[in-house]
Amino acid sequence: MLDPLHVDDADAMVRVLHDAALYEYTGGEPPSVAQLRRRYTAQVVGQSPDGAERWLNWVIRLQPSGAPVGYVQATVEEEDGARTAEAAWVIGVAHQGQGCAVEAAAAMIEWLAAQHVRTVIAHVHPQHEASMRVAARLGLSRTDRSEDGEVRWERML
Repeated sequence: MLDPLHVDDADAMVRVLHDAALYEYTGGEPPSVAQLRRRYTAQVVGQSPDGAERWLNWVIRLQPSGAPVGYVQATVEEEDGARTAEAAWVIGVAHQGQGCAVEAAAAMIEWLAAQHVRTVIAHVHPQHEASMRVAARLGLSRTDRSEDGEVRWERML
């Protein structure tokens, strides 16, 4: 289940994001509760300071317990009337390999399509096999483009 992100989710999400293995391909380190609260406070605003980007963030929760296992997010931009979403997914180590990322990201992409988003993009580290499988299962295609060491995957909706 996807649940809109709230600042109060920081307390539970810090436990989901605590494993250093999550950051092997993306860089960074496990955040503290205070860091997550600051990040979530900025994200729940829903848009960049200049209003050019929409920030969409959801917590992935198991059913029926409601326990958080990760998140999906999209940054939506519009140029010349065409909406593009840059998507990302993160699943806590304890729940990886169970289909959570595909299920949640597919629901997010379906929602984005209903919002007239026409292109979904994801950037994936070229050695991150699990994320490449997720991207492929979501119908994204690997491109020859890369940015900051990550390969661009995309799908037209």
